[in-house]
Amino acid sequence: MAIKHLHRTEDFILGIWRVEEDEETLKLKVGGEYFPGLARITNERRRLEWLAARSLLREFGYEGHVMYHPTRRPFLAHSRSHISITHSYPFVAVIMSEKYYVGIDIESFARPFVQVKDKYLTENEKKWVEMDDNRRLALIWSAKEAIYKLPGMSGLGGSDMEVKRINTLADDGNLEASVRIGNAVQHFKLKYHYMDYFNVVWVCCNPKTLVW
Repeated sequence: MAIKHLHRTEDFILGIWRVEEDEETLKLKVGGEYFPGLARITNERRRLEWLAARSLLREFGYEGHVMYHPTRRPFLAHSRSHISITHSYPFVAVIMSEKYYVGIDIESFARPFVQVKDKYLTENEKKWVEMDDNRRLALIWSAKEAIYKLPGMSGLGGSDMEVKRINTLADDGNLEASVRIGNAVQHFKLKYHYMDYFNVVWVCCNPKTLVW
């Protein structure tokens, strides 16, 4: 089994899978003989990531299908649980919660984030983050991606979200961010986890506390 990390709390279940299996092995883990979603994917790595995400859901105890809203946000068929899925080969991460909205993102901090700094950094963020500090640049990117995956965030840009200054880094840590939609500002607390040269960032929030 290639589960790299499995974290259960009262609020959510989070799993990270490192893809080490071939396609047939992952199909056995998922179970069944019919994979309609997989049939539309031709890229070999994407097929493995698709199967690894479903394998994680089986570990969570869910054996149904993953569906998608028109915005491409995933949801579980015949379930009220919320999910979010992310992948950056060879890692796949899934977070699921029965009562809270969730968002998750995984990135390699080997990516040249400085090349797109003007796309996602606010002017305040540019004041405190060093442009050669890819660990912090990646965390800011992932934090905004995780928030963007929450319901109601479609259409937001990087300048609509701001991550609070990150003073220290650890293998596991916390982040804070704010989001502006119209005249309303919403504050979020996020968590992150490092593995190899990747970071995973996730957010879990009570829908009743969202103010728009």
